[in-house]
Amino acid sequence: MVLTKKQKDIVSKIHEFVKKESTGFSEDDIFKNHILAVRDYSVKLANLYNANLFVVIVAVYLHDLYYIQTRNHEIHEIEGAKFAKKFLLKYDLPKEEIELISRCILNHRGSKKRKRESIEEKIISCADAMDHINRFQEMFYRRSKDMPYEDARIWLRNKLMRGWNKIELPRARKIIKKKYDAAKVIFNI
Repeated sequence: MVLTKKQKDIVSKIHEFVKKESTGFSEDDIFKNHILAVRDYSVKLANLYNANLFVVIVAVYLHDLYYIQTRNHEIHEIEGAKFAKKFLLKYDLPKEEIELISRCILNHRGSKKRKRESIEEKIISCADAMDHINRFQEMFYRRSKDMPYEDARIWLRNKLMRGWNKIELPRARKIIKKKYDAAKVIFNI
């Protein structure tokens, strides 16, 4: 699927908005190291599964925005979905697209047991987990600064297992499997 000129303009504006909101969030640039990586995985999956590319890209940019803005991880998907519904009204999008983007944000977390019904929801969830698996070393490094090694290893094991379990699309699993297997070997999981 190719984006229309209007969709490209909207994506560009949202890209710049989220990039600006992300500035200074953490020592590792969350925009560059997470949002853009999730976007790349999502675009690849959207093409493989013939999903709505515009919905997928917009949902990726907004999926962690509430967390970035507030540092509140516990409810970031709930509040982020609400924010997206209001924020996207200014772009005069069809209600169905806004609703689908909102559901993608709401249902992207692996630690929450919500049913993902659309292919777009599944793609955002998979891509988010794929990025976590891909960056397992960085995630372990950040965790191990705040807790003992063994606790950080257990945290990483649980994060990786949750991530792997939320990857429900076979092609997504195939793409990230070698990295997941490597993480299991390196950390004796």
